[in-house]
Amino acid sequence: MQLLAGLRHVPRWFGALVGISLVLILATFLSYALNGHGALSTALFWLGLGGENNIGSWWSGMLFASGAVLAFDGFANARQPRCERNGWCALGFALLLLSFDEVASLHEFLGNNARPYLAVLGAVGLGLVGYAMRQWLRAGVAKQTLGRLLVAFGLLATVPVHEAAQKLLEWPNPVVYGLRAALEESTEIAAMLLFIWVLRGNSASLLRDARDLFAPLAQRRALIRAGAIVLWPGLTAATFVLPQPGGPADWLAAVLFLLCALLALRAAVLDGRMTARTKLLISFYVAASAAANAVALEWNPLVLNTPVSVRGLVLALLVLVAALLLPASRRRMNLLRALPVSAAIAASAAVWSDSQLLWCGLPPLVALWLYLIESKAVTVQSAPAATLAPTAA
Repeated sequence: MQLLAGLRHVPRWFGALVGISLVLILATFLSYALNGHGALSTALFWLGLGGENNIGSWWSGMLFASGAVLAFDGFANARQPRCERNGWCALGFALLLLSFDEVASLHEFLGNNARPYLAVLGAVGLGLVGYAMRQWLRAGVAKQTLGRLLVAFGLLATVPVHEAAQKLLEWPNPVVYGLRAALEESTEIAAMLLFIWVLRGNSASLLRDARDLFAPLAQRRALIRAGAIVLWPGLTAATFVLPQPGGPADWLAAVLFLLCALLALRAAVLDGRMTARTKLLISFYVAASAAANAVALEWNPLVLNTPVSVRGLVLALLVLVAALLLPASRRRMNLLRALPVSAAIAASAAVWSDSQLLWCGLPPLVALWLYLIESKAVTVQSAPAATLAPTAA
């Protein structure tokens, strides 16, 4: 009875995150257990958490990114002690680093090709976490909160053990290997969900204290825009180096689309209304975020004996749908200007179907374009500048 009573207090959105995660964990197990079963196993690998450039890797990366947004809300709340806000800021950057690593497969690449840099990556992550813990202890953050965060980091710390076992042991039975993979991924997912469960309190406090939510996404859009522009060329270039093409730039595009979804959600919460049109807009942004990572660069089927980039066609469709959907949701997007852009992208999908530079570099620019439109649309509902920290992330 106590368990049922506790479940009633779990927000529906968090229950949805848990439910989707369980489905993806099951898909991970089945993808290995049914390996070699043709289209079924291919579809399961595309969904599962054990692959790259797929739905599963996108889901894991965006859970970390969502946790980062909730952490930054703690930094944005000027009613909290300065040292506590600094701790939340450091944690936000640590979670962003984990998000990027999840999508770009950075630590796997460094572990196989540049171990000294892997140590640097680990030092940066541990430094951010150590600094955050020190600031929270100074601020007197509740022991229960710190304990849960330590548990989440502890779960993540077991992942290298899983990876070592994968490499050192033989796994001839696909069912047993599927159970091992599902256990590893479920451990990571449990850590991500625990982060979100703890950090949701930051956004709840900001909403209660300053009547704002996801504040830095709207208030610091110039900083986010500048950061995206600075990262864009380097991440696009990195797609030619890392073994999973597209990962680094895909992460940038997926995160920007996710920020659009959170901004639309923010506007609905502050307005006190969640209309069907708003739900459609949020769903569009989430689908765009998933497509940025899960539509593979090498998908170039022949159409009338001409290879066509599926990624290019999907991007053209996203622009077209945005041109129809955003004006209807009172966002400033010019339909007549967007249509030629969509057509040009679709034509390029046939002319330059195998251009890694184009199909890795263009999605982040489209995502940034829509982020600027979405952030500008909700600026009027932002909290006063005084409620925000001076340099919110």
